[in-house]
Amino acid sequence: MFTQLFSVGAVPGDWKNAIITPVFKKEPTGNVSNYRPISLTCVASKIMERVIARHIYDHLYRNQLLSCMQHGFIKGRSTCTNLLESMNDWTLSVQSNKSVTIVYIDFSRAFDSVSHEKLFTHLYAYGIRGDLLKWLKEFFHCRTHQTRVGLLLSDVANLFSGVVQGNGIGAVMHVYHIY
Repeated sequence: MFTQLFSVGAVPGDWKNAIITPVFKKEPTGNVSNYRPISLTCVASKIMERVIARHIYDHLYRNQLLSCMQHGFIKGRSTCTNLLESMNDWTLSVQSNKSVTIVYIDFSRAFDSVSHEKLFTHLYAYGIRGDLLKWLKEFFHCRTHQTRVGLLLSDVANLFSGVVQGNGIGAVMHVYHIY
Protein backbone atom coordinates (compact mmCIF):
# COMPACT_ATOMS: atom_id res chain seq x y z
CA MET A 1 0.00 0.00 0.00
CA PHE A 2 2.77 2.45 0.95
CA THR A 3 4.66 1.78 -2.28
CA GLN A 4 1.55 2.38 -4.37
CA LEU A 5 0.69 5.62 -2.55
CA PHE A 6 4.28 6.82 -2.90
CA SER A 7 4.57 5.97 -6.60
CA VAL A 8 1.54 8.08 -7.51
CA GLY A 9 2.16 10.83 -4.94
CA ALA A 10 -1.08 10.11 -3.11
CA VAL A 11 -1.86 10.85 0.53
CA PRO A 12 -5.28 9.78 1.83
CA GLY A 13 -7.39 12.61 3.19
CA ASP A 14 -7.57 11.09 6.68
CA TRP A 15 -3.77 11.25 6.87
CA LYS A 16 -3.89 15.04 6.49
CA ASN A 17 -5.96 15.68 9.60
CA ALA A 18 -4.43 16.11 13.03
CA ILE A 19 -5.92 16.44 16.49
CA ILE A 20 -3.68 18.61 18.64
CA THR A 21 -3.71 17.75 22.33
CA PRO A 22 -1.98 20.19 24.69
CA VAL A 23 0.15 18.33 27.26
CA PHE A 24 1.02 20.17 30.46
CA LYS A 25 4.76 20.64 31.09
CA LYS A 26 5.19 23.19 33.92
CA GLU A 27 3.48 25.66 36.28
CA PRO A 28 1.35 27.79 36.12
CA THR A 29 -1.45 25.88 34.45
CA GLY A 30 -3.20 29.05 33.24
CA ASN A 31 -0.35 29.99 30.87
CA VAL A 32 -0.82 28.55 27.36
CA SER A 33 2.95 28.50 26.74
CA ASN A 34 3.29 25.93 29.55
CA TYR A 35 1.74 23.25 27.34
CA ARG A 36 3.40 21.20 24.60
CA PRO A 37 1.23 20.45 21.54
CA ILE A 38 1.10 16.76 20.65
CA SER A 39 -0.25 15.85 17.23
CA LEU A 40 -2.47 12.79 17.02
CA THR A 41 -2.56 11.54 13.45
CA CYS A 42 -3.34 8.32 11.62
CA VAL A 43 -0.99 5.48 12.63
CA ALA A 44 -0.49 4.35 9.01
CA SER A 45 0.51 7.91 8.11
CA LYS A 46 3.05 8.04 10.94
CA ILE A 47 4.60 4.79 9.75
CA MET A 48 4.94 6.04 6.18
CA GLU A 49 6.26 9.41 7.39
CA ARG A 50 9.01 7.66 9.36
CA VAL A 51 10.01 5.57 6.35
CA ILE A 52 10.18 8.69 4.19
CA ALA A 53 12.04 10.65 6.89
CA ARG A 54 14.60 7.81 7.09
CA HIS A 55 15.15 8.04 3.31
CA ILE A 56 15.61 11.80 3.54
CA TYR A 57 18.13 11.50 6.40
CA ASP A 58 19.99 8.82 4.42
CA HIS A 59 20.12 11.21 1.45
CA LEU A 60 21.46 13.99 3.70
CA TYR A 61 24.20 11.79 5.15
CA ARG A 62 25.11 10.13 1.85
CA ASN A 63 25.53 13.50 0.12
CA GLN A 64 27.19 15.18 3.12
CA LEU A 65 24.49 17.85 3.27
CA LEU A 66 24.37 18.04 7.06
CA SER A 67 26.68 20.44 8.81
CA CYS A 68 28.74 19.02 11.65
CA MET A 69 27.38 22.00 13.59
CA GLN A 70 23.81 20.67 13.28
CA HIS A 71 22.60 19.27 16.59
CA GLY A 72 18.82 19.64 16.57
CA PHE A 73 16.74 16.83 15.07
CA ILE A 74 19.80 14.62 14.49
CA LYS A 75 20.10 11.16 16.05
CA GLY A 76 22.71 11.14 18.82
CA ARG A 77 22.82 14.93 19.00
CA SER A 78 20.77 17.38 21.05
CA THR A 79 20.76 20.77 22.71
CA CYS A 80 22.87 19.11 25.41
CA THR A 81 25.60 18.00 22.96
CA ASN A 82 25.47 21.45 21.40
CA LEU A 83 26.02 23.12 24.78
CA LEU A 84 28.87 20.75 25.65
CA GLU A 85 30.60 21.49 22.35
CA SER A 86 30.05 25.22 22.80
CA MET A 87 31.38 25.14 26.36
CA ASN A 88 34.50 23.37 25.14
CA ASP A 89 35.03 25.99 22.40
CA TRP A 90 34.51 28.85 24.87
CA THR A 91 36.90 27.30 27.38
CA LEU A 92 39.61 26.91 24.73
CA SER A 93 39.11 30.52 23.62
CA VAL A 94 39.32 31.89 27.16
CA GLN A 95 42.43 29.80 27.88
CA SER A 96 44.00 31.25 24.72
CA ASN A 97 43.19 34.80 25.91
CA LYS A 98 40.68 35.30 23.09
CA SER A 99 37.40 37.09 23.58
CA VAL A 100 34.12 35.22 23.35
CA THR A 101 30.85 36.71 22.16
CA ILE A 102 27.73 34.60 22.62
CA VAL A 103 24.38 35.20 20.94
CA TYR A 104 21.31 33.06 21.61
CA ILE A 105 18.47 32.95 19.11
CA ASP A 106 15.16 31.26 19.90
CA PHE A 107 13.87 29.54 16.77
CA SER A 108 11.05 27.73 18.57
CA ARG A 109 8.27 29.73 16.90
CA ALA A 110 10.06 30.34 13.61
CA PHE A 111 9.35 26.81 12.39
CA ASP A 112 5.61 27.28 12.83
CA SER A 113 5.69 29.88 10.06
CA VAL A 114 7.81 28.08 7.45
CA SER A 115 6.29 28.63 4.02
CA HIS A 116 5.54 25.32 2.34
CA GLU A 117 6.66 26.69 -1.04
CA LYS A 118 10.00 27.79 0.43
CA LEU A 119 10.34 24.39 2.08
CA PHE A 120 9.82 22.65 -1.28
CA THR A 121 12.38 24.97 -2.91
CA HIS A 122 14.91 24.00 -0.20
CA LEU A 123 14.14 20.31 -0.65
CA TYR A 124 14.61 20.58 -4.40
CA ALA A 125 17.92 22.41 -3.94
CA TYR A 126 19.12 19.56 -1.69
CA GLY A 127 18.31 16.97 -4.36
CA ILE A 128 14.89 15.84 -3.15
CA ARG A 129 13.00 15.47 -6.40
CA GLY A 130 10.74 13.13 -8.35
CA ASP A 131 8.26 10.92 -6.54
CA LEU A 132 9.55 11.91 -3.11
CA LEU A 133 9.06 15.65 -3.65
CA LYS A 134 5.70 14.96 -5.31
CA TRP A 135 4.57 12.93 -2.27
CA LEU A 136 5.80 15.60 0.18
CA LYS A 137 3.93 18.33 -1.67
CA GLU A 138 0.75 16.28 -1.51
CA PHE A 139 1.39 15.50 2.16
CA PHE A 140 1.46 19.22 3.01
CA HIS A 141 -1.38 20.18 0.64
CA CYS A 142 -4.75 20.84 2.34
CA ARG A 143 -3.64 19.77 5.84
CA THR A 144 -5.98 20.54 8.71
CA HIS A 145 -5.86 20.41 12.46
CA GLN A 146 -8.14 20.74 15.44
CA THR A 147 -7.36 21.20 19.11
CA ARG A 148 -8.86 18.89 21.72
CA VAL A 149 -9.11 19.98 25.34
CA GLY A 150 -10.86 17.40 27.47
CA LEU A 151 -13.97 16.41 25.55
CA LEU A 152 -14.13 19.65 23.57
CA LEU A 153 -12.90 19.85 19.97
CA SER A 154 -12.16 23.12 18.18
CA ASP A 155 -13.30 23.97 14.68
CA VAL A 156 -11.16 22.60 11.84
CA ALA A 157 -8.35 24.96 10.83
CA ASN A 158 -6.22 24.80 7.70
CA LEU A 159 -2.45 24.52 8.04
CA PHE A 160 -0.98 27.00 5.56
CA SER A 161 2.59 27.00 6.86
CA GLY A 162 4.85 25.08 9.19
CA VAL A 163 4.50 21.43 10.08
CA VAL A 164 2.26 19.78 12.61
CA GLN A 165 4.34 19.05 15.69
CA GLY A 166 4.69 15.47 16.76
CA ASN A 167 4.30 13.90 13.35
CA GLY A 168 6.86 11.56 11.81
CA ILE A 169 8.28 13.89 9.19
CA GLY A 170 8.37 17.26 10.97
CA ALA A 171 11.88 16.95 12.39
CA VAL A 172 13.58 16.34 9.06
CA MET A 173 11.71 19.31 7.59
CA HIS A 174 13.24 21.49 10.30
CA VAL A 175 16.72 20.32 9.37
CA TYR A 176 16.15 21.53 5.82
CA HIS A 177 14.77 24.87 6.87
CA ILE A 178 17.79 25.66 9.07
CA TYR A 179 20.04 25.84 6.03
